[in-house]
Amino acid sequence: MKRIISVIALVLAAAMLFCACGQSAAKPLSEIFGSIKTEYSVTDMVEFDDVSTLERFYGITEDQVDEFAGGVNNSGVKMEEIVLVKAKDSAAASDIAEKLNNRLSSKLNETKNYNPEQYAIVEKSSVDTNDLYVSLIISENVEGMKKLYKEGIGAAE
Repeated sequence: MKRIISVIALVLAAAMLFCACGQSAAKPLSEIFGSIKTEYSVTDMVEFDDVSTLERFYGITEDQVDEFAGGVNNSGVKMEEIVLVKAKDSAAASDIAEKLNNRLSSKLNETKNYNPEQYAIVEKSSVDTNDLYVSLIISENVEGMKKLYKEGIGAAE
């Protein structure tokens, strides 16, 4: 009987070990944002230094956010924005996604009639949700930036 219990315990331990190997831990969002800035030479960005900035631009409140990084282009011409948020729970993630979608719609309306070049960039953007992670990336390099972000949070392509 002891032998059977020992074998079962060993099998369970091995199974747990193999299951854990396939999972990749997410990097901090500030590190992912740093990689994006470096890889794509992002400049002229007012970075989010506290949650009040997220609240001012998007209506995202401190009680919804576990972690965040990003910024808004301050040139006044380019619509570039990078918003990376890890929500506290799924309800907060859903609300954050809605608020970011509202921001994206606003950006589309803002550029539609007077800045066709920037409108085309904004139009290619989207709000993406992966579990508790929510992002909005508006950039001419959106696809590459999204790839770096997804790799950073451990999301499958």
